[in-house]
Amino acid sequence: MRLSKKAEYALRALIYASRFPEGTTFQIKDLAERNGIPKKFLELILLELKNAGILRSRRGVGGGYLLARRPETIRSSEVIRVIEGPVLPEVGPHGREDREEAERSPAVARLVAETTRAIEGVLDRWTLAELAREEQEATERKQRHVMYFI
Repeated sequence: MRLSKKAEYALRALIYASRFPEGTTFQIKDLAERNGIPKKFLELILLELKNAGILRSRRGVGGGYLLARRPETIRSSEVIRVIEGPVLPEVGPHGREDREEAERSPAVARLVAETTRAIEGVLDRWTLAELAREEQEATERKQRHVMYFI
């Protein structure tokens, strides 16, 4: 499975947001600069996440975006669905034709259904807190394995 840039940026933005203490805001400009995400594209992504109830925003001094819920309660599957829709739609883009194709090849239809359930299962297991922890551990491992040459 491949994630779109939009989904990848959404997950990276939420991992960044999860590093802030609860109730603390972050600025779009800082997030964009520190993560190499185009600011205008990021604004659209954060607005979608806000409309889905994953992020909140505050206006005024000290304003910005913040998580609407605790990172332990936000599943990666929820983020992917908000940004990209279902992993694989029940009925494909051609509607009735796809159902007829499935009827002609029940083995292929079953393969696709099982694959979809497996992907959704993995995405459901990973919370934002776990993603942030994994990111932090990877950064620490990378720093420990730095070799210095003189």
